[in-house]
Amino acid sequence: MNRRRYEAVLFDWDDTLCYGEPHYLDHTQTVARRLQVEVTRQDVHDAYLRSARDGMLEPEEFYARLAHALGIADEHHEAFREGVIDRDAVRAIFDGVRHVIDGLSKRDLKIGLLSNNVHVALRAEALNIQHHFDVIVSPYTYGVHKPDPKIFIETLAVMGVEPERAIYVGDSYNDDVVGARAAGMTPVLIDRYELTIDGHDAEHRIETLDALEEVLERLLAS
Repeated sequence: MNRRRYEAVLFDWDDTLCYGEPHYLDHTQTVARRLQVEVTRQDVHDAYLRSARDGMLEPEEFYARLAHALGIADEHHEAFREGVIDRDAVRAIFDGVRHVIDGLSKRDLKIGLLSNNVHVALRAEALNIQHHFDVIVSPYTYGVHKPDPKIFIETLAVMGVEPERAIYVGDSYNDDVVGARAAGMTPVLIDRYELTIDGHDAEHRIETLDALEEVLERLLAS
């Protein structure tokens, strides 16, 4: 019997499987406006990417970078940080997530959750979805974060899956597509809000979970 091409599908967490209301982009935009700085959703999205580019920063440094990237005056940095942190978000799983994961389980595929969110295990448990995953990995697990290929490779080693037999689904081109590709995986970029300017070379790019299911169907049949 021929060995099938793919044996595992791994997912990012924030804005891939889970979202918060109010969304962090909208909330940050509102805080900036209170400080008399007008920014677009795209501005906020890009500022977050630039500010987090060096990985696991201390919160104070990250928010200082974010404020600077958005043009917040130095004297308002503390008010900006406090305002952004003060987001009482209600978190939920996107519609269709459980259906997609159930479909993968029925195919006897291994399923992983790999995120740069250091609280990903607790967040998944709070939403009662943790039992769907064979592994749940954060930057604390191996001491590295995406896009470092090590976090992908170490996770797959624990799962007993070779990188070329694994698919990774995430919403960040720099963290998810670049990182998974460097590890030898097949990346799928999900751009729910059509804000990802980079990623034109992403072979598989989608905007909804319905489309994700179609891409996975095609990949798993190859």
